[in-house]
Amino acid sequence: MPSGLRRFLLQTLKLLIPASITLYAIACATIVTPTGGPKDVTPPKMTSSQPRNLSTNFEGNKLVLTFNEFLVLKTPEKFMLISPPLSKLPDIKLKGHDVVIKLEDSLRSNTTYNFYFGDAIQDISENNPAKNFNFAFSTGPDIDSLSLSGIVTDAFTSLPVKEALVMLYTDFADSIPMLQIPVYVSRTNAKGNFRLNNLASGKYRAVALVDKNSDYIYNLPSELIGFSDDSVQPYVAAVDLDDSTLVKTKADLKKLVSINIFPEPDSGQRILKSVIAAKNKLSIVFRYPTSSPGFRAINIADSLPWALQEWNRTNDTLNAWLLNKPDTLKLEVTDHGINIDTVKISTTLKGAGKPKNKEKVERLTYSSSAAGNTLGFNKPLILTFTNPVKEYDLSALQLAIRTKKDTSFVIPEATFTDSIHRNLLVTHKWNTTDYFDLYIPKGAFIDIYSDTCDSTHVTFQMRPVEEYGRFAVLMTRKDASYPVIIQLTTEKGAVVDQRIITNEKRVDFGLLSPGKYGLKAILDVNGNGKWDTGNFIKKIQPESVLLHPKLFVVKSNWELEENWDL
Repeated sequence: MPSGLRRFLLQTLKLLIPASITLYAIACATIVTPTGGPKDVTPPKMTSSQPRNLSTNFEGNKLVLTFNEFLVLKTPEKFMLISPPLSKLPDIKLKGHDVVIKLEDSLRSNTTYNFYFGDAIQDISENNPAKNFNFAFSTGPDIDSLSLSGIVTDAFTSLPVKEALVMLYTDFADSIPMLQIPVYVSRTNAKGNFRLNNLASGKYRAVALVDKNSDYIYNLPSELIGFSDDSVQPYVAAVDLDDSTLVKTKADLKKLVSINIFPEPDSGQRILKSVIAAKNKLSIVFRYPTSSPGFRAINIADSLPWALQEWNRTNDTLNAWLLNKPDTLKLEVTDHGINIDTVKISTTLKGAGKPKNKEKVERLTYSSSAAGNTLGFNKPLILTFTNPVKEYDLSALQLAIRTKKDTSFVIPEATFTDSIHRNLLVTHKWNTTDYFDLYIPKGAFIDIYSDTCDSTHVTFQMRPVEEYGRFAVLMTRKDASYPVIIQLTTEKGAVVDQRIITNEKRVDFGLLSPGKYGLKAILDVNGNGKWDTGNFIKKIQPESVLLHPKLFVVKSNWELEENWDL
C-alpha cells in the first residue's frame, strides 16, 4: 500500500473511532429511564425582594418578591389579606421565580402595611406552600414590630383547631366581625397555635373564625366562632409556641391569647336529614331534641295510620316503619304545634333493585346484645328485631343450659320492652361457668309486613367478672355551686359512661373492659344536664370543658383510682 494512502487511512481512523464511541454512549444513554429521586417536600423560600421585607419610607406602587424556585399562586383571593385593607385589590402576577404585586390604590403615610399570603404561594413541582407567608413594609420612618400569639381550641372537645382565622379589630362594636374585615389576621397551624407579627401598639378585639366561604366575615350559620373576653395587647416579643427550645416563663404564658371556638345555637327547630334508611323505614333527624312533635301524612287518609314510630335515646331522631306507603310520601312535621317543615321523599330504598332470585323470601332478622357470643357480666340478653313484631309465640323459645356435666332445657322468661315490639328482653340466672343456647323456631316471630324469622339460635356465655377492671376518680372542686358532668371516654373520645355530680367527691365507673380511657368534665353552670354552647352577640362563652391530661389503662382484675382537681 502506498505510504500516502496509509497515512490518510490512519488519520481517518483517529477521527472516526472517538466519534463512534461518543455516538454509542449517547445511544446507550437514551435507552435508560432516569430515576425521579426523592420527593420535594421543601417549601419555597424568599431570597430577595423590592422593597426589602420590613423596609421603611416606601413610596412605590409595585412589590417584587423573589423566591428560590418556580411558583404557582393558589387562590390568593382565599388566602391573602392586606392590613390595613386597601379599597382596590392589587394586581398579582407570577413571573418565573417572582411574585409581582402592582398596587392599584394609594397608600397611607406613616403606616405599616402587612401582606398576609397564607398558603397561596406554592412551588410548581409538589405544591409545597410557604405557610402563613407574611411580607411587611412601612410608608414612614418606623415599622410596627409588636407581636401576639396564642392558641385556638374547640370549646367542646378541647382539641386544637387548625386553619382557623385569628382576627384583630380596633372597633369593639358587637357586630363588627359580621360587617367588616379585620385589621390584622393570621391562621392557626395543626397544633392550633397562631402568631401575628408587625402589629401597632394598642388594644384590639380578638376573634377566631372557621371561615367557610373565605370572606373574612362571620356570616354563615355553619361557621364556628370564638372570642376573647377582654381586649388584647401585642408585645415586643411574643411567645413562639412552636419553638420547643424556648423556655416559656409564667409571665410569657400570661400574654398568650386563648380562644375557645364554638357553634352558635340555631334560632329554631328544623329537620337536618330525612332518608329511607332501610326497606319500609324512614329516619328523620332533627336539629334539637323534640318535646312535642307532630306528623301528618298529607297524601294518606287521616283515618289510616301512616307509620309505627320509635325515637332514639336523645329524642332527636325518629325511626318510622311505614304502614300505608305511597310511592312518594308527603309529611307535614310540627313541633309544639308550629309547622317546621314538609318532608317529600320517595319511599323506595335507593340501590334496591329487583332481586336476582325471584324465589327469595324476605326474612325477619335480629341482632343480639351478646356480641361475639359473649354477654356482659350481669347484663340482660336483648334481641332487637329489624322491624316491629306483630305476632309472636314466646312459649316456643327454648334455652339450653350446658354445664360440664349435662345439658338441660327451660323456657326462659321473655318480654318486649317497647310499645312497637322491637326489643325482646330474655332473662335467666346466667352463670359464668355455663354455656347457653337460645333456640328460636321458625315462625316464632312475624313482623308487621308478614315476614317471619328462620329457625335460628343465639350461642353465648356470660363474661366472668375477673376479666373486668374497676376505675374510680376522686374529685376536688373549688366551686361546688353547680353540677359537673363527668364523662368516661374511649381513647378516641367516644363517651362510654357519664355521671352528673353535685357534692359527690368520688365517682365509681364500676366494671370496665380492659383498655385505655379518658376523662372529660363539663362545668354545667346552668344545671340543665348538658353542655351549652356560646352566643357571640350576647358575649356568652360556652360552658367550660376540661380534659384530664392522662389516659388511664384499665387492666383485668385490677382496681384503679385517680385524683382530679377541677
